[in-house]
Amino acid sequence: MEGAYAAIRVIVVEDDIDFCESLAEYLRIAGMTVRAAHTIAGLERTLAEEAADIIVLDVNLPGETGFSAINRLKLASRARVVMLTGRSALHDRLHGLSLGADHYLVKPFDMTELKLVIRNLHARLGTVELGQRDASTGWTLDTARWVLRSPNGDEVSLSKHERCLMARLMDEPGCPVSREDLNAALKKTDCGQTTRAAHLEVLIFRLRRKAVKICGHEFPIRSVRGFGYAFNSEAQ
Repeated sequence: MEGAYAAIRVIVVEDDIDFCESLAEYLRIAGMTVRAAHTIAGLERTLAEEAADIIVLDVNLPGETGFSAINRLKLASRARVVMLTGRSALHDRLHGLSLGADHYLVKPFDMTELKLVIRNLHARLGTVELGQRDASTGWTLDTARWVLRSPNGDEVSLSKHERCLMARLMDEPGCPVSREDLNAALKKTDCGQTTRAAHLEVLIFRLRRKAVKICGHEFPIRSVRGFGYAFNSEAQ
């Protein structure tokens, strides 16, 4: 049964630390990759590091509630959202679903039910159309799962900034994109904050290193001297 859950990346967001760890451990034993956060700010930091397929989100969190954050989370991530709450009233459930939650579980709930809900929501992700494919390289950007897939089928999980970078480079396959355009795209992911030029270079260096480590062969992102970068095998 673990094989059915091995590809699922979950973030559990719960301010009760003991319950959060128990829940995360149960899902890990089922075979999922699980990270934990205790606030919305912590969740957003975790998402910036690596994408998730499923977010298990408590409603009553300190600082900002799950209800108030869900619209922003759905814009920033393609992850499915399972809301957890002690609020059993129909209007609360309808409110959560109307905001964009994919499922709503009332505490106390059965762990097996949560596991099956996660499995079924993850299966739906597989029906989402892939974002972009670069015919010149054979690489595919899966915008639903924040994954870059090599021609051999190896998958490189992307952070928020890495996904943004690759989406911009693959908008025009094989064409060089200026540093200014790339920095402008990254700036949008940071809500208008200025992106340092050095950040782009470091981001590309780390992505290259990660891709080579996972895939075992050269990653076709190239520097175009005096201009920017291109994602193909011919750029210099």
